[in-house]
Order: sequence, then C-alpha cells, then structure tokens
Amino acid sequence: MRKVLAGSGWLLLCAACGPPKPVTPALTPQLAGELLHYDNNAKNWLIHVKKQNPGCEYQVTLPAQNNHPTQIDLTHIVWCQGVASPTEFDASVSFEYDQQAQHWVLKRFSS
Repeated sequence: MRKVLAGSGWLLLCAACGPPKPVTPALTPQLAGELLHYDNNAKNWLIHVKKQNPGCEYQVTLPAQNNHPTQIDLTHIVWCQGVASPTEFDASVSFEYDQQAQHWVLKRFSS
C-alpha cells in the first residue's frame, strides 16, 4: 500500500510539472541583418538613405540574451562611416521570436 501511495504521489508531481518551457534561441547579428535585408520597408529605407549618403548601413548591436528574451527592440540602427547617422536617417526595429513557427521575425520597422 505504501508503494502504491508513493508511486501515485510521484505520478501526480510529474503530471503537475509538465514539459519544460522551450528555450528561446538567441538572435544573432547575421540573422537580424538578413531579416532587415528581406523586409521591404527596411530595404526601401536603406535605399533612400544611401541616395543621400552612400556610406550608410544598418548596424545591429544586440544586447546580452542570457535571459532568452522573446522580443528585442533596437533604436539608432543606421550608421554612416562608422558613426551614428543624423536623425533624419535614423531607424528602429523590433524583432520577435514566433513561438509557433520557431524562428525570429521582424515585428516592426520604423524610420
């Protein structure tokens, strides 16, 4: 009887725990760059900026992702000749991890 109670207690404890929450993979600078490259708004904005100053590019500096965030917001992502761009060229972006599709997506781009 004691074994049955101990076994059922363990079963209840395991059922309550459930599977562990999946860990969100880190967003890499390469993937962030690709997402910007394939987003029409981001692509068109960079074309516009480069007409004014050909030395401008997106520079994505990602924060530490030790806590596995599901969203990353970045501001001031346009740099010209190694320095932050003038405000008229500035842009910001939000990346979000799509739990169902299991990959990062560009959620919002604004210029």
